Amino acid sequence: MSRNDNSSSSHTVDALLSRMQSLKPTGPLRSKDEIALAAAMVLMEIASSDHVVDKFERTVIHNGLKGLFKLSDETATGLLSRAKAQLSSMRGSSASAEILRDSLDAGSKRAIAQVIDNLIRCNGVVDGVEIYLRKRFRTILGISDEMLGHFE
Repeated sequence: MSRNDNSSSSHTVDALLSRMQSLKPTGPLRSKDEIALAAAMVLMEIASSDHVVDKFERTVIHNGLKGLFKLSDETATGLLSRAKAQLSSMRGSSASAEILRDSLDAGSKRAIAQVIDNLIRCNGVVDGVEIYLRKRFRTILGISDEMLGHFE
């Protein structure tokens, strides 16, 4: 191997390492439970925007958490209860959305955005507050309509 070949290989490895570093989560490492609770809190805030979480919304959140985080029924139900309790003593779930932003990859963020869309449509009534919350959480997550592949 000539000196020139070695320099070229080193440059390629450096570029690859740099690219890999940019793919790492930006925030502190979080447990799966913390991330799942953060998602539950965001979803519960949206569902409770009209002060009532109906059975359709609860089902969408429950199934969404199970699918996103590979949870059992019991674990998903427990997360919903914890999220509801924590939200009752907080002003909102923006900090939870920031945990998701810093901990999830782009595909997982799109999956959360899809669950949010399903949630606000599940009872047949989409109100202005739900639309505002969807936009707010998409902005925090860094999700655009283009990333989701549709426009609303």
